[in-house]
Amino acid sequence: MRVFRRFLIWLAALLTLLGAAASVIMFLQPWRSCPEIDDSSAGCPATESDLALLGLAVAAMLIGLVLWIAAVPRHQRITGEFAAPFGALPASPAPGAPPVSSKLHSADEKQ
Repeated sequence: MRVFRRFLIWLAALLTLLGAAASVIMFLQPWRSCPEIDDSSAGCPATESDLALLGLAVAAMLIGLVLWIAAVPRHQRITGEFAAPFGALPASPAPGAPPVSSKLHSADEKQ
């Protein structure tokens, strides 16, 4: 099970990174040129196939994110029966702890 989970995490990371990179590339369209409309390639209109590839890249990124969230192990919550009760703490400080100076409270007493 541990090997399968590790495989799922790597697959999810790969899908997410490739989907994000492809989405940015398809959005910016660095290969396109349209001097009659705009000097930059980002100002050119996208074709239907470009939009389909952009949608596929975004879908791959989202599937990767969902897969990653599902594959990452979660810590179990500690229930009340496993947690120590509040009264279980020691009343005295730990051995070797420095004593607390009463000079810290002298400012409060002067007021």
